[in-house]
Amino acid sequence: MTSQTDMDTVAPTTQSALVQEKKSWGESIKSLAILIICVLAIRWSVASPYYVPTSSMEPTIKVGDRLLAWKLAYNLKIPFTDTAIFSWGTPSRGDIIVFKYPRDPSIDYVKRVVAVAGDDVQLRDDVLYINGKAEERIDHNSDRSAIDDIVDEKEHKLLFRENLEGLEHWVMQHKPEYKSALRAWWPDVDGQPYKVPQGSVFCMGDNRDNSSDSRVWGDVPLINVRGRALFVVWSIWTPKGDAIPKLRFDRFGKWLDT
Repeated sequence: MTSQTDMDTVAPTTQSALVQEKKSWGESIKSLAILIICVLAIRWSVASPYYVPTSSMEPTIKVGDRLLAWKLAYNLKIPFTDTAIFSWGTPSRGDIIVFKYPRDPSIDYVKRVVAVAGDDVQLRDDVLYINGKAEERIDHNSDRSAIDDIVDEKEHKLLFRENLEGLEHWVMQHKPEYKSALRAWWPDVDGQPYKVPQGSVFCMGDNRDNSSDSRVWGDVPLINVRGRALFVVWSIWTPKGDAIPKLRFDRFGKWLDT
């Protein structure tokens, strides 16, 4: 039989255990919340993965690539804001950047910077001119292996290696029979070059005839730049006619400097 003294002893002990359990749950939730905030802060200000759903940067960046963007490439921003507390550079010609789409900042885009503030930019018969100088490109159609696994219609494409201020990278364009003649000229056939305003960069996709970029919607303000795309973390795609996706193992860890 349990005495009154025993009952008096048991009740406070049980109550104390419940209090300790609630306190433990509270500490766990608090720790989890702090962890989530830290992870989100790192993704915002340090590094973040991105999935590429479109072909505008093929063959450099392919549909199905998962990229890592380095947010500290140009500055350090206060987490969850666009305010930079330290800056040590701006995007250079040839950099592949992730940025907030100027027409809808809720959407992130990835493109290559081809011109910076103060540059004159122009396309003449599909050749890129920066400050009046043609950026050399070499025909690479004798070896088209780089576009074996692209999503866009490779049979309609011409493949080149473009030298952008010393940085060689892939460029694709439509064959003449698959494009408008006016698309080969920008801003227009007889017009003057376009000068990139201060505080902005001019971006284009490497898939030149299948890219919505600065030629369509204008410059990218530097404040919109989230970071620089560094490398492909991993990649998967579904070949035309197949039902099962395939991993591109050769793209795992591939750096995007070319």
